[in-house]
Amino acid sequence: MKEIDDEVTYLRFEHVAPDEVWAEVASLFVLSFAAPPYNEPPDELQSIDQWGPDKLASPGGRLVAARHNGHLVGFALSQRLDQDNAWLRRLDTMLPAIDAGISPSRTVIVQELAVDENFRGRGIAKQCIRELLSSRIEQDAVLGVFGQASQVREIYRHWGFAELGTSPIYGGAVTLHTLHHKLPWTA
Repeated sequence: MKEIDDEVTYLRFEHVAPDEVWAEVASLFVLSFAAPPYNEPPDELQSIDQWGPDKLASPGGRLVAARHNGHLVGFALSQRLDQDNAWLRRLDTMLPAIDAGISPSRTVIVQELAVDENFRGRGIAKQCIRELLSSRIEQDAVLGVFGQASQVREIYRHWGFAELGTSPIYGGAVTLHTLHHKLPWTA
């Protein structure tokens, strides 16, 4: 595996991205998260083209698009923690988050990360995160990983993210692991 695939380019969007980019993001999002181990409903996933631009437009909003031969092969989306009430409630239930000194206005959430299955193992996810978290004014980053995605959780741990705790989501059907990293992220 190469550390970074030289044939992939990374575009960074701050606060706004063209509609055609969101159409590609939605397509990749559905393909990635309707499949195992996530098995989420495709019709619900498709709605990223509606809520994604709102997250991008808010403080801390950034979208990184990884492209290969004109096609989207990966993306990462962020938003500042104080802009997401569900995340604030989730972290309020985790004492370690308070102990870690996490300030909502100084913390960015990695809301989503996806890479086309045909392009995995090429360093694209890591480079998307690197672009997403570079040159930030925030001091901390958090992200969530479904319990059934243990391999993904291990990748984040390998990149230096530490677990803050878990919380039930989707009415308790899924356990979400919340991971944290101080910024800057240099992995």
